Amino acid sequence: MSKPFVKELQELIAANIITPATAQEIADYYKHREKDSPNRFSAVVNILGALLVSLGIVLVVAHNWDELGRFAKTFFSFFPLVIGQGLCFYVLVKKKNNIAWRESAAVILFFAVACSISLISQTYHITGTMSAFLLTWMLLTIPLVYILSSSTVALLYIAGITWYACATGFFNYSNNVVPIYYLPLLALIVPHYYSYSTHKKESNFFHLLNWLLVLSVTIVLGSFSGGEDRTEWVFTGYLALFSVFYLLGRLENFSNQKLFANPFLIVGTLGTICILMFWSFGWSWTDAYRYSDIDRPSIYFSPFLYVTISILIIAAWLVLSGYRTTKNIIFDPTGFSGFVLLVLLLAFRSLPHIAVLFINLWILYLAVFFIRKGALQDHLGILNFGLLMVAILGVLRFFDNGIPFIWRGVFFLAAGAGFFAGNYMMIKKRKSITKK
Repeated sequence: MSKPFVKELQELIAANIITPATAQEIADYYKHREKDSPNRFSAVVNILGALLVSLGIVLVVAHNWDELGRFAKTFFSFFPLVIGQGLCFYVLVKKKNNIAWRESAAVILFFAVACSISLISQTYHITGTMSAFLLTWMLLTIPLVYILSSSTVALLYIAGITWYACATGFFNYSNNVVPIYYLPLLALIVPHYYSYSTHKKESNFFHLLNWLLVLSVTIVLGSFSGGEDRTEWVFTGYLALFSVFYLLGRLENFSNQKLFANPFLIVGTLGTICILMFWSFGWSWTDAYRYSDIDRPSIYFSPFLYVTISILIIAAWLVLSGYRTTKNIIFDPTGFSGFVLLVLLLAFRSLPHIAVLFINLWILYLAVFFIRKGALQDHLGILNFGLLMVAILGVLRFFDNGIPFIWRGVFFLAAGAGFFAGNYMMIKKRKSITKK
């Protein structure tokens, strides 16, 4: 228990707010909670130590590898695996409730599996691809997440399957290979994620798990195009994904968290705005229409179109499930941006000027929505975010030669005046509330 906290208790006693007996009960309660709570620093240090030990074993063996015979190579190939399994067995028998031991042993075994696979493959000249190696590694180590309840291995597993998807889809992009196994691999981590979201949703590991999942899905989605040349559908798929992220971030379980602990809302909002800003240029629509029918199949034969529609079905389900919970649809236009771009591409791809007008109007509508939301919630951050959207749109239109200089100047003057007026009115409102 910290000294400032003890000092505050003494001040409360001196002010006759609480009795000495109550202060003692409060102090005993916090002492008991500190005793029962895990030592996070110790756990982090042990995890880092396990990582360093694992890498050290690999480097020592690798340095002397060429000097060893086949029997010695086989022995050292399995040696890290035996050490890791021995540590895990010891933890399960003696240290099952010790987080630092549990995480450290799981991390050592996680890397020991990769080391053994690599060394055995090199010793007996077993050929294979990087994606096959990663797939085997992840399948062999996923049980550690559940047997040892290791959150660190869960994070490493998500990073591993992301690497597998990139090695399969992006690095073999010319072969039109899709990392189809990524989806079942991702599903294997869902029970662990559900357990954390139910019982430990305030923990740092849960926040890291959310961030890594969001980044993983965002990175991997593009690899499912399989070399598809229709970039407009890839953009639409990403916008649909960001709409799903935004709707998830608005759910009660995440909206009550601090902003940094809500990657769904952050990535969903920023990703949506960036893609909409890209499509606010006329040349993006012109190029999409110009190259739509040159040596390319019909849009209805584009696989990513159906990936986009599937993601938008999930977004619609989130909207409807929110309605069943609250019995009232609170229309938040940001979550519907994926539907807007899909409709514009299907209906107005041959009329780029109309599509550009609609996209710019939609961005302005989103900006007004955030400005109004910030004013109603008395939140300067949200209000300024909406004003910033207007300013960015104005800067982008400054480089649009189709708009006369006079209109660009008027737009900048209006945006600057909006910044001053919005912040002035918000601060004035707060001062009046404080005086009352």
